[in-house]
Amino acid sequence: MAACGGGLPHPPYGSQPASALVEVDYPPPPARVELVPEQPAGNAVWVNGEWLWSGRRWAWKPGGWVVTPQGAAYAKLVLVRRNDGKLFAAPGAWRNAKGDEIPAPEFLGVSPSRTGSIVDPEGDPAPTAADLQQADGGGDAPARARAEPREDENEQSRPKEEQRRHDAG
Repeated sequence: MAACGGGLPHPPYGSQPASALVEVDYPPPPARVELVPEQPAGNAVWVNGEWLWSGRRWAWKPGGWVVTPQGAAYAKLVLVRRNDGKLFAAPGAWRNAKGDEIPAPEFLGVSPSRTGSIVDPEGDPAPTAADLQQADGGGDAPARARAEPREDENEQSRPKEEQRRHDAG
């Protein structure tokens, strides 16, 4: 079963405050296809996987089954482009009734998605950060997503926008 299907139970959705937005260099790749394991409990809801900004590139955070915290809503990843063209993202987060971020519930079951090659619209490889491990449901996922680039990365593996800025600067 694919995570995009409309038949999966999902948490109540909330909005992201402007304070959650951080500037990103370029938009995330398309979402990964996730295989959804069997629902582990009748009150479990599915939270789709999403890309998280790592400070230099996007890292995949797999989706999973959770029990919604009482009175909480899930604010999905949001991308916003300002009038001057700058792009901002707010990572998915659990929020209470006041809109404050709260710790994420533990995953009861996680998508078995795997790292795969990402190709940009021109057909060139587009590197991403390592996939994030989901031991706790991702409550501190934005902090874990700040992975540094690998030592073996070179000029050719940089995303095109970053390469252009590097060449111009």
